[in-house]
Amino acid sequence: MNGALNFQSRGRQSNRRSSSGHAITEFAVGLIVLIGFVFAPLFNIAIIPIRYLIVEGAMTEMSHRVVLCEKRTEAYDMFTKDPWFTSILEKCSVTIANPKLKLTIISKDGSSQIAVPNGVSIPAEWLPDGSFQPSLYSMELSADCSIAPLFSSAAGLPGFTSPITLHLHTSSPWENFSRNPITSQYFVNE
Repeated sequence: MNGALNFQSRGRQSNRRSSSGHAITEFAVGLIVLIGFVFAPLFNIAIIPIRYLIVEGAMTEMSHRVVLCEKRTEAYDMFTKDPWFTSILEKCSVTIANPKLKLTIISKDGSSQIAVPNGVSIPAEWLPDGSFQPSLYSMELSADCSIAPLFSSAAGLPGFTSPITLHLHTSSPWENFSRNPITSQYFVNE
């Protein structure tokens, strides 16, 4: 009889399910929800600051390359014809719109300034030996940059599922204040 009771008690134990089996399936669902709704969006957003730093670095590099040109017209030509600037940013999923380059001149006391676009000569009073005694010549580069997250769609929340558009601006001081020996004009005015 003792053997029969033992058999029945073993049968009851074998009919019970193990309580550790269902915990794995609950953990898997919780892990999928955590990855799908927390980590993936955070990773998607975390790419934007990295791409922003790439854009800022590329714009700073381009503004520095432009001011190393001998003449201002060469600087504008480099800016418009050099594919390096836009091609490297397109590889990083950044779209550049409305890129503009202009020369800004600030007077010695800082009270007045003038912006000189491409193709316009600098007025005589704003030249290095002019009456305003200009002290700072800088080439300013600005553009509207559309920075996309890692996974984006056509419509959605900016930064999460659609690109963020930022207006970025950088400048570098003009370095060549010498005169052209042939025309006796300042290179910054040619």
